[in-house]
Amino acid sequence: MPKQQVAVELFYDAAWHDLAANDDVFADGPIVIKRGQSDEAASLRPCSISCTLANDDDRYRTSNPQSPIYGKAGRNTPMRVSVGGTVRAVVEASSWAAGQTPDFRVSPRRGRAWVDVEGGGILQRIGQWSKQLPSPFRYHNDQLSHVTGYWPLEQARGSTKLFSPTPGTFNDRLLPNGISNVAFDSQYRPLGSGPLMDIGSDPSEAGSYFARTTASSTSGWQLSWAVRHGPLVAGDNLVFAWATTDGSQWSLFLNTTSKTIDTFASVNPLTGVGASYTHPISYGSYDWSQWTLISIDAVYSGGSTTINVNWTNADRSAGGFNTGSYAGVPSVLDWWDASTGDGIPAGSTLGHVIGTDVSHTGVDLFGGDRLDAWTGHIGERASYRFGRLCDQLGVPYYVSPSFDLSAPMGPQAVDTFPNLLKEIQDTDDGLIFDYVSELRLYFRSRADRYNRTPLALIPADLPALPDEVTDDLNPHNVITVSQRDGGEYTVSDTTGPLGTQNPPNGIGEYRQTKNVCVANETTGLPPLANWWLKRGTVNLPRYPQLTINLAALAPARIAQIEAVDVGSVITITGFREYTVRLQVLGWTETIGTHTRTITFTCAPDQQFQVGVWDSTSSRWDSATHFLETGVSSSATSLTFRSLSSKVTWSTATPYDVIISGEQLTVTSMGAAALVSGGYDQAATVTRSVNGVSKSLSANEPIHAATPGRWAL
Repeated sequence: MPKQQVAVELFYDAAWHDLAANDDVFADGPIVIKRGQSDEAASLRPCSISCTLANDDDRYRTSNPQSPIYGKAGRNTPMRVSVGGTVRAVVEASSWAAGQTPDFRVSPRRGRAWVDVEGGGILQRIGQWSKQLPSPFRYHNDQLSHVTGYWPLEQARGSTKLFSPTPGTFNDRLLPNGISNVAFDSQYRPLGSGPLMDIGSDPSEAGSYFARTTASSTSGWQLSWAVRHGPLVAGDNLVFAWATTDGSQWSLFLNTTSKTIDTFASVNPLTGVGASYTHPISYGSYDWSQWTLISIDAVYSGGSTTINVNWTNADRSAGGFNTGSYAGVPSVLDWWDASTGDGIPAGSTLGHVIGTDVSHTGVDLFGGDRLDAWTGHIGERASYRFGRLCDQLGVPYYVSPSFDLSAPMGPQAVDTFPNLLKEIQDTDDGLIFDYVSELRLYFRSRADRYNRTPLALIPADLPALPDEVTDDLNPHNVITVSQRDGGEYTVSDTTGPLGTQNPPNGIGEYRQTKNVCVANETTGLPPLANWWLKRGTVNLPRYPQLTINLAALAPARIAQIEAVDVGSVITITGFREYTVRLQVLGWTETIGTHTRTITFTCAPDQQFQVGVWDSTSSRWDSATHFLETGVSSSATSLTFRSLSSKVTWSTATPYDVIISGEQLTVTSMGAAALVSGGYDQAATVTRSVNGVSKSLSANEPIHAATPGRWAL
């Protein structure tokens, strides 16, 4: 093979610089690229590049002040490898190890010096991110403008003072020695939040919150908080109080006798100023002991102020609205308090107290985006969560075309980014990996793993045929899908060839648990459990590694192989009596000056050959059909028997079936006839379609040769 057209490039000074063009890449040390997974485990493995640079002139020692890369390249400098102009991997050069032989010297030249460079994709850095992301609701609130005060109350247990990310805000109650009746890190929290603050037996300890603003008195204001009420007593029960700079004293009451909610304002008795306003409305059967988000909005227009009160529970399935007006301006929020009068009942939990100096026409504290964050973005599809979190953290990314078919997810938990990525991947059974030609993450949804058009190979394309392995590396016939902060659902295969029965009827129990986060446990866990069960009971041998020598192939064939990515499919025909169909999980590519090989890590792809309605290439299979009588290897008239009249073979032929490993083409199929012991169909077949010729025994199971997998 001619010398490889290899480029090893570093990005600095706003341009890519090719090191291979200067013969600075050691000829006796290959370039090694790894992408995707190294086995069938669902770990998130970063892409990597490793190579050795000649360093006799000391130009690649990053600490050398006379090096052309000094101060320009070093830790996490973008690095890429291309072959013939095709980018094979892009990473961040994370390690530069300078070495030399004991006899090395520059002049006269003796020995050698080098720098071993290793780089990883974005996943390498992400894998080290151990800090938990803020809750969805906290993150959304932190991005809002016009905020005059915000107290998330998502604080660590033992905290002795309230924390507010809003500059200039403070409190007057929660001092280091005055916090005996509140506790942080509550066991209770709404869907989109972290743990919040419990209120003890003395509500006066709940705290007062202050924020000064300079907004116009006609700009309006908003006030919002999240609360889970403890036991409410009959009569008027003050929930919250606040004031505006015109002297108005505001309160929000629940009247458990009349079942009304009332925003109430009174004139300041000392100054005689302030709004007079009350507007009770029935809250019906709403349960205030559940998590509730309350938002109050003061809007000014034409000399009149309208007060809107909105509330909704944690999943937005219940709530209410109250509105009324008074003549006058809304003034400006001055302070708000959780302890005036009756206070919040003991046993309550409080959090996310926030105020603004504009009405909802500027920033809407009851808008759709904020409510989505309040519910933890429940129902959000896996690909959308992937993209939203990447956007939040500034991580570049792409998603596969069928992103809008990925699985709906449950509320986003407070966790690290790597853990959330793993949860996204397992809930959808998608693939997350470093993109091949850019420093980006890529999410391939499960829908985009279905029925992929394969790269078709024959044995002549391969330097050696792959090893066939029948083992117990990754079967699982008892699957439990466990919902984060919720329940679980378990399914098992008790009758299949890889089922829980002892050999030879099965393989014994192999248990596995998948930690997931689905939008609805009742409707989401059972189909997902069945999907993973089907994934673990594919009764086929494995071909874990498939090596291709690109140096021996024509350019057009090389281009086809270079187009293979993580999640692509490769088939091999002419090797076994069936077509070997493999899904690519990852690979290792080794590039020398005149050599180039790729070893693909593979798994059987049949679990992703899903059924398609009205398709002749993926048919419903049968679990109840068997051969009624034994036949010789040349017999072409067979009797198919079923135990049910509802499961019969189609009379529209031809189609192929498998009996005891032999593939037969059904050229004619009779109607089902009732007989003693079941229902018989007379079939005319062509034998030995796959080269297997054998006598067939009675009671052999009959299956479609190209079954669609109907896992869900």
